[in-house]
Amino acid sequence: MTVFLVSALWTGAHASGNDIFGLAERFYAGGDYYSAITEVLRYQCFYPAGALYSQSMLLMGKAYYKGNNYQKALNVFFSCFQHYSAKIEGEEALYLAGLIQLMKGSPSEAMKTHDIYRVTYRMGAFTEELDRDDCFASALSTDFHGALNQIIKYRERYPLGKYGSDLDRLEALLLEESGKPQRHLWVSVLGSVFIPGFGQFYTGNYAAGFLTFFTNALCIFMIYNGYRLHDTFQMVFFSLAEVAVYQFNIFGAVRAVEEFNKKRNQDFFKRVQLSITASF
Repeated sequence: MTVFLVSALWTGAHASGNDIFGLAERFYAGGDYYSAITEVLRYQCFYPAGALYSQSMLLMGKAYYKGNNYQKALNVFFSCFQHYSAKIEGEEALYLAGLIQLMKGSPSEAMKTHDIYRVTYRMGAFTEELDRDDCFASALSTDFHGALNQIIKYRERYPLGKYGSDLDRLEALLLEESGKPQRHLWVSVLGSVFIPGFGQFYTGNYAAGFLTFFTNALCIFMIYNGYRLHDTFQMVFFSLAEVAVYQFNIFGAVRAVEEFNKKRNQDFFKRVQLSITASF
């Protein structure tokens, strides 16, 4: 084992920095992201002041992202920006950090990163990409009107823009989502006050709606039947049961709308995120 480690260190120490970095790039291009990161670390170990160090950090961040380690990718990109903000690698790293935040469903964090980019690089190389990403960030923040306005501005600014097809897909998603009927909490609760099970019917959960309606109806019938038979125990028992069932009906109406809107938003967000084209 010791001989193997010494041999590896000897080989690494005498390998060209370009060779090591080139090997890392080939691993990355071939989809072997773990090996790409390993070679980048080897390069950084043997060439801490190497000319390709900033490029190696950028490649490492991309490899972490492709390997589904998003937090490490963000950490590497922000570190690359902090150390190499004057280089194109630092600029690209900052842009990619915002893109990752956007693609992983954190539009507010992405917008903060976008603001840092715009202040730092007023004529940046990724300005068009940022303008496109701002449209997606507004959509993911459920600001549909703002997103549509930003799409219009993008097309005016870039008549032959690289991301026109991305925004065409986004616009179609926004128009489709805007055309869907909304589910409002107050409608669900108010309807359930007068018609038990209304909230479940309102959100398409018909089985739960029928169960809630007939359970309330059964309790009311049993209360009436107890009154008719002068059975005090039956009246009291089913009165208490009706209070519990009726309260469950109201709480169920609230929960039905919340779950419906949550699922709908999740489906929409997923479709929006999948429509973003990553350039690496």
